[in-house]
Amino acid sequence: MKQQQFKITLGDDLRAKLDSSAGLNQRSIAEEIRQRLEMSFDIQGDGHTLDLIYAILFLAHEAMRDFGTTWWGDERVRAAFMAAIADQVMSYPIDGSDLSAKPLITLGTREQQAGPEDPPEVIGRAIARNYRRRVRPLGLRSDKFDIRRFRELMQNGEKNED
Repeated sequence: MKQQQFKITLGDDLRAKLDSSAGLNQRSIAEEIRQRLEMSFDIQGDGHTLDLIYAILFLAHEAMRDFGTTWWGDERVRAAFMAAIADQVMSYPIDGSDLSAKPLITLGTREQQAGPEDPPEVIGRAIARNYRRRVRPLGLRSDKFDIRRFRELMQNGEKNED
């Protein structure tokens, strides 16, 4: 694919953030910009999920502001944060036309991690464990996250990599 160059003007603050992030990720500023743009396109297709991402960022900020500490540093804040996330998730209406049974073989695994008849909590825990096993090693923070590898996992989820 042919690449094109674009000239853009950035403020000093944004340029400093890009410089810092590119340095942490050991890549050029151009590659940092490309990865961040790719990530923004990845999340824009699903409006509810994008809204939830922004809600989680807001809820984390509000919990930290209200309690004076982070959600990962205090059990009470974590509980409040989890309740806020659950409340936000429950605020999205269910679209009955989207309901369809799919096999529950999760990303990068050889066997079914939960059965279709298992309670949602069991399925959810299997999904979360799989996230921690397959995705989290790509980087815990967004400025260190390997978006290309993540996109490969998402696009080739049916392939077994174990």
